[in-house]
Amino acid sequence: MTGVQTQDVPIPAPEQRGALPSAGQCCRLSEELDEVLRLASGETVPVRVLVEHLSGRGNALLAFIVILPFLQPIPLPGLSTPFGIAIVLLGVAMALGRPLWLPKRWLDHELRSALVIRIGGGGQRLIRKVERFIKPRGLWFHRHRWAHSIAGIVIAVSGAELALPLPIVFTNTLPALTIATTAVGLIEEDAVLAIIGQALFLVGLAVFGGILVLPFLGLHLIF
Repeated sequence: MTGVQTQDVPIPAPEQRGALPSAGQCCRLSEELDEVLRLASGETVPVRVLVEHLSGRGNALLAFIVILPFLQPIPLPGLSTPFGIAIVLLGVAMALGRPLWLPKRWLDHELRSALVIRIGGGGQRLIRKVERFIKPRGLWFHRHRWAHSIAGIVIAVSGAELALPLPIVFTNTLPALTIATTAVGLIEEDAVLAIIGQALFLVGLAVFGGILVLPFLGLHLIF
């Protein structure tokens, strides 16, 4: 009699599954997205399959895929909260240098292949437009022992901003851009892009800090 595993389990670390080479040694991001599209060959794709494939290049690649639907000005309150929480978990795993942990029922969820193709194809078209401007530079920046931890913190905090159910235009876009630029900068070892991501992160802190504080200031002025 076979038992059903009900406990939540972490995704194995890349070194446990045979990690792929780093971005500088493997292929461009657009080529990685080709692999994602190939995974969507059936009617559905288990989240576990996508996570195990993408995390071979590091959690930054997975964060980039997850954030793609939010790179547009219209907020998606029903989706931004669960996706934001998932990105927080990704960022924390990166910051701590630990394997990604996701609830088992999330990992067992089946995504429609059409959705995966639409998101992956859109990301691929976007990356191919800008890929010629992205290149490995400032490798000392990425080889620093704190580089991945700092990127993880940026991604985790930006994920928390994304998770806020704010029906305000661009409140999804700003943290999404921060996560995307930080993740791509890390994947392609482009220090310029990573620094742009950190600058967007500071802007995001100011904007979301203002959104959260201004109502209290207004109440204080009224009363």
